[in-house]
Amino acid sequence: MPVETTFAIVDAFTTEHPFSGNPAGVVVLDAYPDDVWMQGVANELHQAETAFLVPAQDPASFRLRWFTPVAEVALCGHATLASAHWLWESGTVPDGSTITFTTASGPLSAVRDGDQVVLDFPSVPAEPVPPSADLHADLRTALDGAVPVWTGITSNDDPGERNVLAVLETEAAVRGLAPDLQAVTRLPAGGLIVTAKTRTGGVVSRYFAPAYGIPEDPVTGSAHCTIGPYWQDQLGTTLLAEQASPRGGALRVDTGTAGRVHLSGTARTAVTGLIH
Repeated sequence: MPVETTFAIVDAFTTEHPFSGNPAGVVVLDAYPDDVWMQGVANELHQAETAFLVPAQDPASFRLRWFTPVAEVALCGHATLASAHWLWESGTVPDGSTITFTTASGPLSAVRDGDQVVLDFPSVPAEPVPPSADLHADLRTALDGAVPVWTGITSNDDPGERNVLAVLETEAAVRGLAPDLQAVTRLPAGGLIVTAKTRTGGVVSRYFAPAYGIPEDPVTGSAHCTIGPYWQDQLGTTLLAEQASPRGGALRVDTGTAGRVHLSGTARTAVTGLIH
């Protein structure tokens, strides 16, 4: 395992306010050490996600893995945006170069568009859940009695990688939700996405994943790979999205490319240091 390693904590999908968006740890390595070390670092940094990158053959190509404080996950948007920001800012990759990532969810890429970082991610649509499905009782409890106007779940062989999508009637219902996190852990999924239209024509959401050590995620890029496909028929293929966590975050979601979702947002480096 590395003796001494630099790291950064980068706020991703930020707003104009300081310390907004979702902080992610970013660790660039020469080669992957054992998983126990990476999981220990992720727990030590204690961000929603820590990204671990290893250079591939191309100078702007990297292998990328993501760890929460308690487990590895297959897809993470904000830590990918944070990684791209840090690779450019640190000079590891020339500013303006397209960065490609090899991940458990297939190839991903990041490019600059002014002050925005644009990620190319897979579309992860949710399929409707039949009214007779067992999860509805736990979902009603999880939503503190709120009744969704539509419920779906993403498909994945690993239940922990699935998300339940609950569409509520108003943005006020999303903003004021006080979920029962124990009930969230009983859902047949790793996380719960709650969303609604806003009065200004955009969408608002929140995301809860207590089973992964994330009671409420500040801003969840990967959740918008599900939110975007749901709303595109009603609101179009380009959405302005707000995640209404206490920190708050903003992103643009573009579903105009079949099978892909483009997530755009800004980032700021908050902390740099050494892991001894």
